[in-house]
Amino acid sequence: MNLDLREFATFPVEISLETEADSHEYEIDGISFREPMALKVSIQKIKDDYYCHGSVMVPVEKECSRCLNIFDSELSGDFSFIIRTADAQPAVSDNEGEIFYVKFNEPIVELDEIIRQALILSLPLKPLCDQDCKGLCPSCGINLNEETCDCRHKEMDERWEGLKDLFE
Repeated sequence: MNLDLREFATFPVEISLETEADSHEYEIDGISFREPMALKVSIQKIKDDYYCHGSVMVPVEKECSRCLNIFDSELSGDFSFIIRTADAQPAVSDNEGEIFYVKFNEPIVELDEIIRQALILSLPLKPLCDQDCKGLCPSCGINLNEETCDCRHKEMDERWEGLKDLFE
């Protein structure tokens, strides 16, 4: 997805658009994108610098880390970057990816990597289908949200045997 600053006559400007969320462009392990992806960007111009702040939201399918079921969710993240125009430099970014240098007559920036990084940073460490998800039985593997099992989970570390009498 490209951001072409030549499309705007005056600043500040707010952009809202929906686009396809192509899994190949934003490839994130364990995530399947559903469409559409909503993108909002606000652009402020000060001299030859464009200050951009945006947010992205996309419906996704994830795998629950407890019960391993696939569930619908959404990822949303924020991003910020600066676009600097200069006649001598090509369209490149600095080492941290926060400042993009573009030619004055070609102010176009590729946003795919910025969007991808914002989505990665919004991923939960352990996605859950429900806060009360019971997960899988460690012995037989039954999904405890759907069924109950007769497995005994009384295995105790023998080092704790001395404390067992305190509760009786």
